[in-house]
Amino acid sequence: TIRPYLPASYPRLPRDAQVSDIAEGSAMPPGAHLVYFPSSANEFELSTDGYLADEAPPKPFEQRVWAGGLIEFNTANPLRVGDLTSQTKRVEDVTIKERAGADPLVLVKLALRMNNSRGACVTEYRDLAYMKPIDLGRKIVKHNRQPDFIHKMTPSEILLFRYSALSWNSHRIHYDSVYARQVENHPGLLVHGPLTCTLLLQFLHANMPDKMTLRSFDYRAISPMYCQQELHLNGRWLQPTQQDQDRSAANGARRCELWATNNEGGIAMKGIATLVPLA
Repeated sequence: TIRPYLPASYPRLPRDAQVSDIAEGSAMPPGAHLVYFPSSANEFELSTDGYLADEAPPKPFEQRVWAGGLIEFNTANPLRVGDLTSQTKRVEDVTIKERAGADPLVLVKLALRMNNSRGACVTEYRDLAYMKPIDLGRKIVKHNRQPDFIHKMTPSEILLFRYSALSWNSHRIHYDSVYARQVENHPGLLVHGPLTCTLLLQFLHANMPDKMTLRSFDYRAISPMYCQQELHLNGRWLQPTQQDQDRSAANGARRCELWATNNEGGIAMKGIATLVPLA
């Protein structure tokens, strides 16, 4: 679904010619877990916006955004194609955030843990923000750093629809343009938060230093991106601090800042990826 949008440097994965797909036993690309483990909730158990009701606070906090999270990958036990894998999900924390001159936010933190037959493979802490229905608008926050590598793309309606289908995400802001415009006051369909996260991780994968692998990604969503508007994926290698140098000397870790910018040059999502040498 997203391979045609990625740089030509994106590594080719081992393929099984019989099924024309990634070969069994291959390590899953970073972020691929986000399309697995769909909810069993039927249509009539969802919120009116089409998203899951079991994670949401009561009214009037009906509008939601994917606010960010932390993904930790077990580099000694990556999720692989063909693995029999389970996921547990629990509400880790619920916080009410008061805001000066605005209604409060309800912040919900989820903890998701994925295990295969060999043990833990991925742990994710996901942050969702709930609010009273408002016009979210778009904050234009620009980055004052130059990227070391960059890639341009324009998400289409088909990309958003396919990602919604793959991830079993029926949040209407991603595929129902009438709802997105008339109910939540967006100018068009929104690019999914997890899709943006996945694009950044796959972009890093296309620029991964030799013999390194992803250990974690800590990220925040800043402002929305919309369908049929050009976005930029950016990456910058961070110079280690003295504390980082001391720590990295022991494990060879490197850090990379990743960010996505919208068609106005504002940051839509940013985060720090930590890489470690392959075992």
